Amino acid sequence: MRGVKKSVMLAAGILISVLAGCEGKPEEKHYPIQAEVVVVELPKKLIIVKHGDIPGLMSAMTMGYVIAIPKEAESLGPGDKISADLVVSNNKARLEKILLLEKAKPNRARATSTDSPSLG
Repeated sequence: MRGVKKSVMLAAGILISVLAGCEGKPEEKHYPIQAEVVVVELPKKLIIVKHGDIPGLMSAMTMGYVIAIPKEAESLGPGDKISADLVVSNNKARLEKILLLEKAKPNRARATSTDSPSLG
């Protein structure tokens, strides 16, 4: 009988531990976004983007977000268009699943008359 009592107590202890651990995890909400990159600061794991309205969350704005996986942002630069999964929990937000949609076009300076070949 003692063996059964110990087993029941052990099982109850494990169940209570598991349930207590589940309560501590904050609820996360996911929002798909499309945005334009303003700045990428990989050492800080930060990306600043300009995005449109996010229904049920916020209006269009320029805002900085933590990058969940910095490797996803290594090739990004200002002007690039991206899509991502915005994950929000406990007033914290991060971007996951960052995908490049369109690379920014290079800013070419217009040719001046001194740049063109001489005809004379």
